[in-house]
Amino acid sequence: MDPIRVVQLSDLHFSTKPGGYMLRDTAETFGAVADQVRDEAPDLVVVTGDIANEGKTDEYELAGDALAALGLPVHCLAGNHDFVDPLHAVLPRPDVAVQRSLRLGNWVFLFGDSNRDGGDHHPETGWTDHEDRVDIARGGLTRQETTWLRRQLDLGEAEHAMLWLHHPPGGKGMFEQPGFDDEIRELFGAATPIRAISAGHEHAGVSRDVAGVPSHVCPSTGVSIDFDALLLMPPGYRRFTFHDDGRIDTEIVWLDDDRWNDRWKLPEWVAEYFAGQMTDDEMKARVAEGR
Repeated sequence: MDPIRVVQLSDLHFSTKPGGYMLRDTAETFGAVADQVRDEAPDLVVVTGDIANEGKTDEYELAGDALAALGLPVHCLAGNHDFVDPLHAVLPRPDVAVQRSLRLGNWVFLFGDSNRDGGDHHPETGWTDHEDRVDIARGGLTRQETTWLRRQLDLGEAEHAMLWLHHPPGGKGMFEQPGFDDEIRELFGAATPIRAISAGHEHAGVSRDVAGVPSHVCPSTGVSIDFDALLLMPPGYRRFTFHDDGRIDTEIVWLDDDRWNDRWKLPEWVAEYFAGQMTDDEMKARVAEGR
């Protein structure tokens, strides 16, 4: 079987407010990324959350139309900025899906929900989002989600599995999620068909190892940061090639576009904030001071 080519997009942050998201017009940056991805014509596009900036219906209208315009199969999952009801009600289009699993050749792709603290499960009514879901940056798996993932893995419908999430395990500083990391390790167990994880949330392009399994992070189609060099990066995405024998090739793609090629040096306090050494209020005060 031919290799499966996938493009991962993440943290689109579609917004209807003037100024977009973090001073970038996210519809414009997505459009530039979309033009390039459309030319590549992958077999599948996976969108790993934060599709909308505030989880509003009109944001999903914009995002759904933009994703459908790719003319490619698209599968989406929710991030902490996404509210589940409007996402499921408004986003899907003929080529834009929110289903939980997908079988392609010798692979099964599982689209997990890592927004454990963003809402509650009710036996009768299902999932209900918390009003402050957008502000809950920590990831985790609910008991129901862990049960569903294990059941999918136990089905053994494909030899190899890929787990897509919004929150990546193995992060540091403000992205450190020790409880979530333990849940992922327990999910893997002694022998797992999961060959890799890929997520978003961190607005960066990095890879790390979690319990012996590669864990990748996809940059944002809007605003990304190189945290080591403290540079504001251009819009980006991640390419994957899935081979029939379980091998995975992946690379980061940064958009080469004069509109966003200036990789601005960020102030040192940004590193302090993302290292967890500064509170949100202190960070907002620095932003207000313009330094």
